[in-house]
Amino acid sequence: MTLGLKDLFYAICTEKDGVESYGLPKKLAEAMSADLSVKTATADLYADDAISESVKEFINGTLKLGVKDLTPEVLADVLGQMVDQNKVVWAGDGDEPPFLAIGFRAAKTGGRFRYIWLLKCKFELPGEKYETKGESIKFNTPDITATFYKRKKDGKWKADFVGTETETAAGTWFTEVPEPAEQIQGV
Repeated sequence: MTLGLKDLFYAICTEKDGVESYGLPKKLAEAMSADLSVKTATADLYADDAISESVKEFINGTLKLGVKDLTPEVLADVLGQMVDQNKVVWAGDGDEPPFLAIGFRAAKTGGRFRYIWLLKCKFELPGEKYETKGESIKFNTPDITATFYKRKKDGKWKADFVGTETETAAGTWFTEVPEPAEQIQGV
């Protein structure tokens, strides 16, 4: 159970010789919602009139973010668009969105948070909605959708941690994209 959502960050992912690395995380926007869905492939093998083997593998996933606002500069960065010297953002047919890591946290009870990084995402062009003012106030806030994939170097697609802000993993969660630490036996 989570009680909120905040601290939405992104880091540009680059790949060299099949190994992904990340730039410094930057604030994406003020978060309102994050909806993750995962697609898997399943195969069942039957032998002697019963299921003998069953395999489920991660294929990819979808992340839909509801945010308060997306600045043109952030959109340009995450969508691979050009920004000129006058700070005008130019969208064109040659734009190539980079792969990104997307991180955020959600409050839990007892002073804990659930920290998430999706390690290799690519955003789609968002829709835009504009509406004239009427008799009542209505906010139009953007949604942006990304597909997330597993990394080439190790097959990992998500880092997920639950703890307090004083724990080691939380201390650098939004200053660098985490990498696996030494594995604890049996965990």
